[in-house]
Amino acid sequence: MEEQDIPGTRAVRFRVDSSAKGLRLSRCVAGQVEDLSVRAAKELIDRGRVFVNDRRITRASSPVVEGEWVEVFLHDVRKRIQLLEEDILWEGRALVAVNKPPGLLVYGTHGVTEDTVLPQLERLLRNTGRWKARRDKLVLVHRLDRDTSGLLIVARDEQSASALERQFRKKKIEKRYLVLARGRPSKKRFSQRSVIRARRPVSESTEARSEGRHKRAEKGGKGPVGETEFEVVQTFSNCSLLEARPLTGRTHQIRVHLAQRGHPVLGDTVYGSDKCTERLFRAIPRQMLHASFLGLVDPDGGARLELSAPPADDMSQVLTWLRQEEKDR
Repeated sequence: MEEQDIPGTRAVRFRVDSSAKGLRLSRCVAGQVEDLSVRAAKELIDRGRVFVNDRRITRASSPVVEGEWVEVFLHDVRKRIQLLEEDILWEGRALVAVNKPPGLLVYGTHGVTEDTVLPQLERLLRNTGRWKARRDKLVLVHRLDRDTSGLLIVARDEQSASALERQFRKKKIEKRYLVLARGRPSKKRFSQRSVIRARRPVSESTEARSEGRHKRAEKGGKGPVGETEFEVVQTFSNCSLLEARPLTGRTHQIRVHLAQRGHPVLGDTVYGSDKCTERLFRAIPRQMLHASFLGLVDPDGGARLELSAPPADDMSQVLTWLRQEEKDR
């Protein structure tokens, strides 16, 4: 068994021996990784953090075969993601802008809302004396996926929420994202306009999925049409940093459009490829997508706001590693 340090994470790699053959992957992983329960191993598998012979496996019940190489990328699956005071980037009478950390849910699931943006933001404002009891009633006006980091605006009352929702509906809000994608696009600037069919992560879906087979971002057919403009910011040996400007607001739009172009987002377990021969690509902890800029009109007074957010630490670490690799070539 080998333990490897890779940017921002720790990897355990081992070969399946005769005593483990036929075991469920979750039990095999729990038996090989110290202090890891079967339940925690299953969650790592569900999150796409376990690879067998360099292929991401997301079914905990998959049987292992003697001689296979298993690689587990560890993080504390029980760690609670906290919104911190420094994550509040801008605050006014009508809205609050936060830099949402990756892993924090915007909307709750199964009726559980405690570890989501709104209650955490309300507690922060109350604890720092900035909560106005007669005025504040936080309202979400848009969303980010759990594993997408970056700018999220929250209205402070219903009237402001309605004004912001109108701006989103009329496409008056300018949005930009930073994204690390596989490969090197042939053009500096390109756009994608196509039907968007959003998929749910395998860990949240009841639909069966064959081992080693990935859901594809298909082109054509019927459904809501999305449009995104892309610009290459920097290229590396086998991936690129892009700026994405979605002109519509479809679910998973950027992720689907890049997958359709053959450049899926690094770390995307839904639209990317299961096969990851590159060591760094396997180590990436989540989809490398960050909401970096929002341009909008402040409902309180009508001033133009241009808000920006730095990438999360994990994405910054990956970029630093890639840039150092380029220098060392």
